[in-house]
Amino acid sequence: MSPAVPTRPSARLAQRGIVLLVCLSLGLHWAVIQGIAWTGMLISYAAEGAMIEAVQKTFDGQHGCPLCQTVKEGRESDQNQPRQTGQAMKKLDAVLAEMVRLTAPPAEMLTFVMIHEDWVKRTEMPETPPPRRGLV
Repeated sequence: MSPAVPTRPSARLAQRGIVLLVCLSLGLHWAVIQGIAWTGMLISYAAEGAMIEAVQKTFDGQHGCPLCQTVKEGRESDQNQPRQTGQAMKKLDAVLAEMVRLTAPPAEMLTFVMIHEDWVKRTEMPETPPPRRGLV
């Protein structure tokens, strides 16, 4: 098992909760709602006429539905809200630790004894192996 994948249900629930909170903080909920609105508009306009006209009406910005207007107002209100960075950043700085860099110790240089050429030469011939059974 990989340590990055939580195995307990509570750990998985916590991981999904964190992903959901990050998505909400990035404003992805407005993108999901806008996608739902465009899908509904495309279906309703396609029922009235041709598919090409339905796509044009959906994405031209002039034929917005009430849900599109709600998304637009919600995005504008999110952008106009003052950010609370002062106190939150102080708390975040208290939690973050300085990164420690570990370096490996230097490798040892191994020295070998030089083998003289005379030490390697054989002075006598090797013994002949005994004959194998049945092959003689």
